[in-house]
Amino acid sequence: MKLKTIVYADFNSPLCYLAGLWADRRRAEGIETDWRAVEHLPSLSHLGVPNAAAPPALLHELVEAARLPVPEGRDRLPDALPQIISNTQAATAAYAEAVTDGVHDELRRHLLRAIWIENRHLSSAYEVRRIITDITYPRVPIGPYSSSDLPLPVNRDPDLWRAVRRSGGTIAPDGGPLTTIAYRRIRTWREQWRALDRPDLPVLIDERGALHAGQDAVVWLAGQPAPTPVRPLPVPSLL
Repeated sequence: MKLKTIVYADFNSPLCYLAGLWADRRRAEGIETDWRAVEHLPSLSHLGVPNAAAPPALLHELVEAARLPVPEGRDRLPDALPQIISNTQAATAAYAEAVTDGVHDELRRHLLRAIWIENRHLSSAYEVRRIITDITYPRVPIGPYSSSDLPLPVNRDPDLWRAVRRSGGTIAPDGGPLTTIAYRRIRTWREQWRALDRPDLPVLIDERGALHAGQDAVVWLAGQPAPTPVRPLPVPSLL
């Protein structure tokens, strides 16, 4: 069985934003990427922090990211960090739950774009839920119905649990996941990432089991000449 490329990444990392763009490009070319969400700043305030108070490493990362290629037709990174650096606990929990629902790739794209292109603050579980709902329960345009007697379309899903999840109810008000499987998935991803002993994100394990980290991981995803990998590694399994 051919191994997938594995990427450990956080949503408030500019290099991880670029990695996400290139992961989508590679997927369009038939190369699957197993994206695993981790928090590289778990001690960040749950209210987020102004960009003026952001960790210096994050600003340095933005400077590095600005020098790297972007897929044709995709949005480039802004010149500055978002006004508020988001705590990504809720985003990570939502992504872990989305794996169960099969919408994780789309949610990853929406979360990264919301933070880095739309300059949205996603520390709040309620803001993250809005993004989930946009994907799983899209809004119905009311224009065609505003001047007629036709009733608005209604989702008649009889499964209450599924309807709640489609309405964004996959994360708790405190930003944690709702299911045990998602909680274990988050814990396993974090343990696997920490075992690699590479704190600079994204961290990528290629199909040969070789490790790439930081801007080197983005360069590898972009298909550019990359430096010699740090060391070969066994590929951890997905929970």
